[in-house]
Amino acid sequence: MERRWDVVVVGGGASGTLLAAQLLRGAREPLRVALLERTGRVGPGLAYSTESPSHLLNVPAGRMSAFPDDPEHFLRWLRRVEPGTGPGDFAQRRRYGQYLEDVLHEARRDAAPGVDLELLSGEVVSIAQEGDSVRVALEGGPVLEARTAVLAVGNALPSDLSVEDGGLYASPRYIRSPWLEGSLERVGPQDAVLLVGTGLTMVDTVLSLVERGHQGRIHALSRHGLLPHVHRPAAARTFVELREPPRIRSLLRTLRQEARFAREDDDWRGVVDALRPHTASLWRGLSEPERRRFLRHLRSFWEVHRHRMAPAVGEVLERLQRAGVLSIHAARVRSFRPVDPGVEVRFRRRGLVHEDTLLVQHVINCTGPDGTIARAHPLLRGLLASGHVRADALGLGLATDPGGALLDAEGEPSSVLFTLGPLRRGELWETTAIPEIRMQALALARRLLEQRASSSRSRDTGPFPLPPPFP
Repeated sequence: MERRWDVVVVGGGASGTLLAAQLLRGAREPLRVALLERTGRVGPGLAYSTESPSHLLNVPAGRMSAFPDDPEHFLRWLRRVEPGTGPGDFAQRRRYGQYLEDVLHEARRDAAPGVDLELLSGEVVSIAQEGDSVRVALEGGPVLEARTAVLAVGNALPSDLSVEDGGLYASPRYIRSPWLEGSLERVGPQDAVLLVGTGLTMVDTVLSLVERGHQGRIHALSRHGLLPHVHRPAAARTFVELREPPRIRSLLRTLRQEARFAREDDDWRGVVDALRPHTASLWRGLSEPERRRFLRHLRSFWEVHRHRMAPAVGEVLERLQRAGVLSIHAARVRSFRPVDPGVEVRFRRRGLVHEDTLLVQHVINCTGPDGTIARAHPLLRGLLASGHVRADALGLGLATDPGGALLDAEGEPSSVLFTLGPLRRGELWETTAIPEIRMQALALARRLLEQRASSSRSRDTGPFPLPPPFP
């Protein structure tokens, strides 16, 4: 293992993999890149590491290319393993994980001379900025030195509900995240379960349970009780420019008006899809009070219209609901209490005053990633405490400049610390899906390469000198 690199990317999921691939593809002079992934497997990350054939992409294959300048790249790759796949088909998510691995392999193979990628395994415990470089410390391992470091750590685990739990959260009857390895193995086939949350994480959990032969009742609960809508073919529409500065009320009014017009020849899906490339600029144009108003009143409704299910998945959920296996509740959990032989859940249905009680054997947290940066990964908490970074105004992620450079406690952009993907949610809102992340990866790779070239010209320096390997 080498001690020094030009770029260290912390996180080998989709965001980190796409950035590393773009760096390798774009570099024309010697460059050393290290890609750090604590699990040891780079590419799939949490999102695409599932082995379940029932877990499908939520975006058609024709729109999932890793490269903005080659929109059919994924489709061509997929047709090699699944001939006959159409651009509107929804591929298995595990296929996309394999695709990301191949993208990185090909970029590494075809890189210019002197452009090298090192894949490292380990948990990063701290990052310290020292002048014009950074030191990245691994748990029980070496300290790596680099000119720049990029945080691509992905999503955090869900947070526990702030209700009386009676000791549930410390018991085996509570599953904090369905994505934790082996988490669903403790659920018996006849057990009644409560899934807290009704978004896409809940959908995947239901599919996993059914795939495992689960026959017990499944209850899913959220404040609004909204399920993600289902994808349907929608005619392309033109984005309607909004008056500046945008306000949530006027934006909602315009969307509703456009959706009414769309019903004449199609439906609202084309309207939402037309807005997608402009979401980040609209979000940046909103004042902080307007952003908070959106999060408080409209977030749930936006999520179910924007992040939709594949048609085949929607059919499974509809069938389970008709059979009485899956029940959706619009309600708030009031408390949990472990009892023999399960968990007593007290909840209040939306619009009612009295509380109801539900008895289940397991509670599974399907609320999705923790949206509060202060509770996130210890690495991020350390960076916040040191003043090297600061949270965005909403506390959803880290503050950045428009190009992804992290802002320090004083609001100054760093020249050595960058990020992309979910950590930019507070700044961009839409930043967790491949169509957005691939654009960020391309732009950030170009910025880092230009910065590297500029540094070389001004100081006439090459890459960090090669030290002896670690013993």
